[in-house]
Amino acid sequence: MNYEAFYGLKKEPFGDIPDPGFFYSGAEHTRALVKLLHVIKKNRAMGLLTGSIGCGKTTIIRKILADLEEEKYSVSLMTLTQPDFSAVWFDKKLGELFGLRFDSKSRTEMKLELIEELERRQRSKRKTVILIDEANNITNPEVMEEIRGFLNLELQGYRLVTIILSGMGDMYEKIKNNISLRQRVSTIVSLPPLTFSSSREYVNYRLEQAGSTGTIFSDEALKLIYNFSSGVPRLINVICDNALLEGALLKKKIVEESIIKRVGEELMFDRDNKEENDKK
Repeated sequence: MNYEAFYGLKKEPFGDIPDPGFFYSGAEHTRALVKLLHVIKKNRAMGLLTGSIGCGKTTIIRKILADLEEEKYSVSLMTLTQPDFSAVWFDKKLGELFGLRFDSKSRTEMKLELIEELERRQRSKRKTVILIDEANNITNPEVMEEIRGFLNLELQGYRLVTIILSGMGDMYEKIKNNISLRQRVSTIVSLPPLTFSSSREYVNYRLEQAGSTGTIFSDEALKLIYNFSSGVPRLINVICDNALLEGALLKKKIVEESIIKRVGEELMFDRDNKEENDKK
């Protein structure tokens, strides 16, 4: 069933793929975005974005990517899906992002080509920015040292690359073991879950972006969404997506608390919250 048609929406408001077009400029996310853009535009070395699972780190990274591409930066996004990769793999991946083909070249040759490409971009007045998502998967100290090496590169007194690392909190623990790299960190932004007020604004904002012109979720429903999700945007999306489908099936133009309760039970959020409280 297409619930978008039932609620008069032009597109789905709560998809599970980060979309910069749905970037919510609430206090928590705006602060992180502004601080990281400051690192980039002031030609600082490196910024860190940390936060728990589902808090919106990838959405912010993709928002930065979209904003910088419009300003003609040379910006590349690397998403690390697996840990325990080597410095050679990292260099090859950078080469792919830069449009270089290394084939059977040695590590020294790869590094030289990467440096030459960075220098070429600098001469053409293009700022290179590398965004690395899921950076908590960097477990090899040699990769951290490789990143430090790139941050050392300058041409005519201008840094050749700025790097933004995004990942869960343990990412910092790995970085601080490399003292020289730690000293190059210009900003650390920790992204918290949304407050209740921000959660409510987040839901309504995404509905408006999808084409809503009226109220869809009742105040009681929004409170229960917050209770089930604890303000984590990814969980809010899951709950709201299921609630809109449930509401459309029941032909309810307003999603009431009872629908959220049913969705929460089906998704076992009530059980998850109980287990979490028991641990405390």
